[in-house]
This record gives sequence, structure tokens and C-alpha cells, in this order.
Amino acid sequence: MKRWIAMVLSLALVAVFSPGAWAEGVVPAVVEVPEIGRYGGTLRTGQISEPKTFNYYLYKESSSDNVLQHVFEGLVAVDGVTAEVVPSLAYKWEVSEDGLTYTFYLRQGVTWHDGHPLTADDVIFSFDLVYDPNIPNNFRDGLLVAGQPLTYEKVDDYTVRFHLPDVFVPILRQIPIPIVPAHILRPYYEAGTFNEVWSVATPASEIIGTGPYRMVDFRPGEYVLLQRNPNYWKVDQEGNQLPYLTRFVIRSFDSLESMDLAFRNGDLDVMGLPASKAPEYRALIESGRLRAVLHNSGPTFDSEFVVFNQNPNTVPAPKINWFTNTKFRQAVSHAMDRQSIADAIYNGEAVPAYGPESPANTLFYTPNVPQYPYSLEKAAELLAEAGFTRGADGILRDSDGNPVEFTLLTNAGNTQREAIGNLLTEDLGKLGIKVNFRPIDFNVLVDHLISGEGWDAIIIGLTGGGIDPNGGRNVWHSSGGLHMWWPGQTSPATDWEAELDYIFDEGVKILDEEERIRFYYRYQEIAGEQQPLIYTVVPNSYQVYVPELKNYRPTAYAANVAFEALWNVEEIWLDR
Repeated sequence: MKRWIAMVLSLALVAVFSPGAWAEGVVPAVVEVPEIGRYGGTLRTGQISEPKTFNYYLYKESSSDNVLQHVFEGLVAVDGVTAEVVPSLAYKWEVSEDGLTYTFYLRQGVTWHDGHPLTADDVIFSFDLVYDPNIPNNFRDGLLVAGQPLTYEKVDDYTVRFHLPDVFVPILRQIPIPIVPAHILRPYYEAGTFNEVWSVATPASEIIGTGPYRMVDFRPGEYVLLQRNPNYWKVDQEGNQLPYLTRFVIRSFDSLESMDLAFRNGDLDVMGLPASKAPEYRALIESGRLRAVLHNSGPTFDSEFVVFNQNPNTVPAPKINWFTNTKFRQAVSHAMDRQSIADAIYNGEAVPAYGPESPANTLFYTPNVPQYPYSLEKAAELLAEAGFTRGADGILRDSDGNPVEFTLLTNAGNTQREAIGNLLTEDLGKLGIKVNFRPIDFNVLVDHLISGEGWDAIIIGLTGGGIDPNGGRNVWHSSGGLHMWWPGQTSPATDWEAELDYIFDEGVKILDEEERIRFYYRYQEIAGEQQPLIYTVVPNSYQVYVPELKNYRPTAYAANVAFEALWNVEEIWLDR
């Protein structure tokens, strides 16, 4: 580890301190940064696990997104502070009077990292990828309108027009998919090998985007190294080309503890802090034993939950009968000691969660969802109503006499989830349910979850959906690729899933904001009634960083949509 740190320090010593030059003809966008920065320096942060893919159209997990979001950009972006949609690769857009046609105008002169110009062909190609059923991407579900794809056309080299089959209110929040280079990837697509391109075995320098940083090195189990894009299209208010930082390192850690130790040892500049660690860090900083800044962004937008596998194609009887029984899931929810999780595991820096929207989402959140306070007595009553009985030997059995036993997985190294798993295992044991709790590698866990095979129940979480509920369509619509309990259904398996489909199909058409907000309350109520995802707690979002970090503007929303709230990494600089 010291060898790696020395290498980073030596790289910082040879950093280029010149602003660089723009591609010919580019008109840079002016960004009002809080403080004019200086060029140079290496920003060091970390994450648990490491990227699983460098192909943005194949990612399903945050460990890949945390890297790729700084390399690729969309037509528009979302401001991490105001949550407003703002221009990005498109400098403006126009909307027809009927709201069914959107025309985007690209910035001329923007280049890919290899110097090739960005054009409308890249946009058209990227949307072709979205709608190709052979590419299991994470964007398609949110860009289906009335169950149909958008149609789109190249007007000229720098103009793209989209036609909607119906009114679609959240279109601007769904359309910023990562635009990828057609001149590099189209040959693979036409050859039918797109799903094999840009794996983590690909040399990092071959991953080409338009973003403020380009990948230059990846060492599995150690780090991803990104370097300043010298031709980036943004400038500060004094005309200085962004980004300021020369390099950006994302280190890989096997546990929260090892990442925590790295920050305390001065080997990281910024990291997202588990809420459970906030009191400890606050004490260290106030006592002068740690020179750092602790920032509380309020309740996170992230969610964490237990999900049971309800896919009859992969789960045999009798387990499938248990997992698809609503009262069984409600009983498990009553056995989830959320207050103890908040108090003991998160040191009081969390509140119990019962539904899919965080209290941080002040626009769409409703507290009026069914709640399941901790009660083993109530859990036992629901199990009895569902036909389960507990014998003299203390073992819970179903109506056919099968002992209730299942395996619960989570990602190793996430100490909060491991603690939750141990607590739930203990409490379910008191009900006569045998739980085999097993933490495993995060990427292996994701493979199990997406395939639907090799798992009974999982503790995991979601991030990145944004403020609008339609951002979670890929989870809540029965056809969604992240409909975790049974993904990609050809038709809804239950009446309540059919109602969810209706909500997510029709909610995007409602123009009146108040009516639309009330309409989405119902999906939260269904989620609470059916408990397909058994939520744990909503912790506060904390970041800790060195005082030399300037223009860092973390918010709870930014932490949800951008890695460690580094949504404005091109503006950040280090005063050292």
C-alpha cells in the first residue's frame, strides 16, 4: 500500500500546471465557480469493491458508475445543488407546443478524448444502443413512453430531434444517457460483439468519453487513475479552462474499515462517510486529533432493504411458496428491528424506513405507508395466519411440514449490512426460522441478483434514481431489468404488480404537478403493503474531506446521483 501511495505522490510532482487548449471552433461554456482555482494536484478518493465493467451500457452497480460518470456525459445534466436540469453536451433545446417533440442542439467543437469530434451521429448511435433488446442496459426502462421507444432523427451534424409517442413529463430527467463514441464502438455493434467490448480487461486508455477526465490506468484491487481532459469544454468565469485537477484517483477497498483507516492516515482526500461513523469523526475533529471537515447533507436518497427471490423459474418449492406469500414478507418486516439498527448500527444517525421514497425527497415522499414496527409477536401472528406452525422443537414449518430455512446474502466488507444481517438472522431465529447468513463479493452478489439464480434473499441497496419516481421504473415496473424479486416479466405476475405497471405507465403523462405527486403516493402504498423490498433505515448522508479541498459542494441529492457528491469534480481544486 505504501508503494502505491508513493507512486501517487510522485505523479502529483510531475502534474502539468498549464490550462491546456480547446479544440478548434469550440465555444466553451462558462461555469460560475465559488472560488477560482489553481491547476494541478491529484484528488484521492475510494470505494468498496471495484468496477465490474467499463461499458456504460452494461453496468448495473455503483462501483462501475462511480468511475464512468466522470468520463462520459449526456445531452443534459442535473445540478447537484438545485436538482434542476441544465445544459451539457447540448447547449440548448426546444420543445414543441404539444410537448411531443424535443430538439437538442449540440455544442460544436466538443471532441472525444481521442480528438475525434462529437456529432449527432454519436447521439443517434447511443440511443440505438438503449433500445436494442440484445443490450441489457440500465436506461431503456426509463425511456419507454406508453411502452414504446422514442423515435429520433439527425437534423444535421449538430442537431438531434426526438419524437415522443405520448406526453412524458420527466423526459428531460430520463434523456441524459451517457453518449458514447460511434466511431469506436459502432464496428463492434455491427459485428454483434458490443456486449464484449470495453470490459475491465480493456486497457484503461482505450475507454474514450467527452468528460472532464479520461481513464489512463486501472489496477484490479488497487485503483482507477483518471487524468485531466486538456480539451474540456467548460471554463470558469475568468476564462480558465476546467477541470483544475490534473489527476483523480479512485482507490478500491475491501471494507469500510480499510477505507476509513486510509482517510485517517492521510491517504484519501474525500470519502462518503457511513452515518454510523459520524459521531466518532466529529469527536476526532473537535479534539484536534484529525484535521478534516465533516459535512452532514441530511437524509440520504439511497435505500437499503432485504429482497426475497420470487422468481418461480429459479426458486424451487417450497421456498417459492414462502417468498411469494405477502404475510410471510410482512412477518419478516415486523422482525426487522429498525430502531435498533438506527441506534446501534448507525449511532442514531438514521430513521426507520418503510417505503421506497426517502424523506429527503420532499416533492414525492409520503409518510402514509403501512408500517411494521419491530414485534416478534406480530410477526408470529402473521406467520400463523399464513399457515406456518412452530413445533415443540422450536422449528417453524409450513403447512406441508417443511422446515423454514433460507440463505441470506449481502456484500462482504459493508459492515452496516453485515450487522443488519446478523441482527435479522438472530431475530428470525427466535421465530423458528433458520437463516444462513453469508456475505460475499459485491460483484458476485450483483451477478446473482441480476440472473435471478443462486439466491434466496439479499440485503442490498439502490442509488441514483433521482427525485422523479420514474427514475425507479426499472425497479418497479414488472418488465424492468432491476425488478429484483422477478426481473423482466413478460406480464405482471400479480394484481399489485399490474397496478404498479399502470402507475408507472400513466404517471408520466400527468401534467398537473400536484395531481402527479398524489398519483405516485399510491405506488409507495403498494410497496408498503406488499413488502417486495423490506426497507431498513434511511441514514444521514455524510462526507468527510481535507480542508484543502475547494469548491466541494456536497448535498444529499448529489450524493445520490454522483459518486461521493463529486458531481462538480471539474470545479474542485486542492489548495496545497
